[in-house]
Amino acid sequence: MNYIIFENIDDIGILTLNRYQKRNAINLEFMYELSKIISDIKNLDIKALLVKSSGNVFCSGGDIDYFATLDSKEKAKDMAFLMHNILNEIENLQIPTIACINGSAVGGGAEFILAFDIRFLQSDSFIQFKEIQMGVTTGWGGTYRLVNLVGRSKALEILLCARPIMPEEALSIGLINNYFDKEIIVQEALNFSKSFSKENLDLIKSIKTLVKESEHLNNFNAMALERDIFSDTWMLGKRQFVMDKFTKRRK
Repeated sequence: MNYIIFENIDDIGILTLNRYQKRNAINLEFMYELSKIISDIKNLDIKALLVKSSGNVFCSGGDIDYFATLDSKEKAKDMAFLMHNILNEIENLQIPTIACINGSAVGGGAEFILAFDIRFLQSDSFIQFKEIQMGVTTGWGGTYRLVNLVGRSKALEILLCARPIMPEEALSIGLINNYFDKEIIVQEALNFSKSFSKENLDLIKSIKTLVKESEHLNNFNAMALERDIFSDTWMLGKRQFVMDKFTKRRK
């Protein structure tokens, strides 16, 4: 059985975590499989990537059986480096990425979802950074992404308390974009993806690039980048079609 199933449906890539017997826990084979799929995705002309899970748990984090074999600092660091690379690859995809968290995301699973652009959480599920209960810090980029998402003070509170974050709170602090009931969350995530999937791929990539880069640039450089990307999209064709249609309607 594959740990991950990938499908391309109507130009939307759907990645399903499929190790439900182990609560979608991530071991070394899971990491290698995920890395290969993400590498392949870069060569596909899809408009978005959506991740969901099979089973009742979205992702329970690292596989304890695998983690038990990491009996040295060097092995632990190598494993963390591998996951850093994988999640950075997801974060740096040119297309929008959506985490459909249809089950709880715990420990490394909570770190995993932060690499995605948009996060939807199932209404009866939670997100929990419980690394402190294991006697460690985050190791998959979770602290960096959490601080940038919710701020330093709230991130410190979340990491120290290790309590489950329910959907209402997750939404209020900006950890997720929305939450939905179990029966509709996958369809809602698909509906969101479909809402822009008919647009030009270069336009979608341009918007993703502009949003991502604007997060780190000062005002001067952000405005310069926007001018460059705007003028590129000006020539894609849709703008002229819409303007011509509007002009004809006024006549």
